[in-house]
Amino acid sequence: MSNKNLLSGKDKALAELVERYETSRDQHISIYMDAEDLADIAEWYDRNSKFDNAAEVIAYGLELHPGNTSLLVERSYLHLDLYELEDAKQAAAEITEERPDVTILRARLLVEEGRMQDAELQLDTLEDKYSKENIIDVAYMYLGAYQYDQATEWLSHWRWDKEDTEYCCIMADSLLDRKNYSEAQIYYNKLIDNNPYHPQYWMGVARCHLGLLEYGKAIDACDYALLANDELGEAYVIKGYCFLELGNDKEAVKCYEEAVKYNSISPAYLYSIMGQIQIDKQEWEKAYQQFELALQQEKELKDPITRSSIYSGMAICLQKLDKETYEGQALDFCLKAINLDNFNIDAHLLGGLLYAQYGEKERAIGLWEEIGNYDNTASTWSDVAAYSSKADLFDYAIQALEHLKEGKPDY
Repeated sequence: MSNKNLLSGKDKALAELVERYETSRDQHISIYMDAEDLADIAEWYDRNSKFDNAAEVIAYGLELHPGNTSLLVERSYLHLDLYELEDAKQAAAEITEERPDVTILRARLLVEEGRMQDAELQLDTLEDKYSKENIIDVAYMYLGAYQYDQATEWLSHWRWDKEDTEYCCIMADSLLDRKNYSEAQIYYNKLIDNNPYHPQYWMGVARCHLGLLEYGKAIDACDYALLANDELGEAYVIKGYCFLELGNDKEAVKCYEEAVKYNSISPAYLYSIMGQIQIDKQEWEKAYQQFELALQQEKELKDPITRSSIYSGMAICLQKLDKETYEGQALDFCLKAINLDNFNIDAHLLGGLLYAQYGEKERAIGLWEEIGNYDNTASTWSDVAAYSSKADLFDYAIQALEHLKEGKPDY
C-alpha cells in the first residue's frame, strides 16, 4: 500500500482518501462520500491502471450522486483509456452541465474521431481560454490523445517559469511520449529534486531508462517508486519486462505475478508471458499449455497485440510439435493473429511457410510481401529469405535477399 509518510501533502491526502474508501468497501461499511472525492479516487485508480476499481467507484458514486458531472467525466475518460470510444461518447452525452473540464472532454472526443479543427472550435468556447489552468488541462488532453505538437503549442500561450512543477510534468511526459528519453529524464529529475517520493516521477524515470535499454537502472527506478507505493502494479510490469531482457525469467515471473495481484495485468497476460518464456526455451508442449490458459481468458485482454501474440505462439508450438491431429490449425492461428495485428511478423512468416507446404505458393509469397512492406528492415527480409528457402521457394528467397541488400548492403 502507499507509504503515506513519504508523500507530499496533496498526494498524502489522496492516499488517505483512497484508503478510507477501500476500508469501508472491504468491511462493508456504508459511508457518505462527496462526489468530488469519489471522482478523485476514480482518477487515481485510472492513473494507476486499476480500471476495474475505477469503474466500481464511479458506479458507486453515481448511485450516491446521480448525474454528477465530475463522475461522468471520469467515466468517459475511463472508457477512452480502455479504447471504448462509443461508450466514452455515451457517458459524455449524459452530461448537462457546462464547465471547462466538460468542454475539454468534448474536444478530446472530437480529437479521437480525427476532427482536429472541430476540437479547436470547441476549445474556443472556453471562458478565459488561455488561463494557466486551462492551458495545463488542454495540454494534457492533447498528450493523452498523442497529439504532441498541439500540446506544445498550447503551452506556448503562457510565460512559464522553467522550474514550474506543472510545466516540468507536461514537458517530461511529452518528451517521454516522443521517445526523447534523455531530455525527458532532465525534467523528471527536476521533479524528483522537489518531491523525491512521488512514485509517478520515478515511473517516468524508469520508462526513460527502459527506452534507453538501461534495464538495471529501470529496475532501480521502479524500486524507488515502490518505496512510496508497494502496490504500484505498473512498476512490477516494467521490472518484469526488464528481468526478461536480462535473462532472469524467475524474477520476471515473480514481478508479473505481483502485477496480477495488484490488477495491473490480467492472469491471461501472465500466461501469455510464460508461454513466450517456454518458447524461448524450446519447450513447445509447456508453452502451448500456457497459451491455452491465456486463450481461455482472452476476453480479459483489451490489447489486440497481446491477443495476436497468443495465437502466433500457439501456431509456432503446433508447427514445432508437428502433430498430425492439428493439421491446418496452426495456419488458422496465424491468420487469426494477423487479423488482430497486421504487424505480427511471426504470424506472417510461419503462415507463409504453412501456405507453401500446402502448395499455395501465391498466398505464401503474399504474406511475406505484406510483412516485408510493413516492416521493411534487414532483419525481416533476412527472416523471409530463411522461411522461403525452407519452403523450397529459392527464387523468392533470392528476391528477399535483394531487398535486404538494397536497404543494408553490409548486413
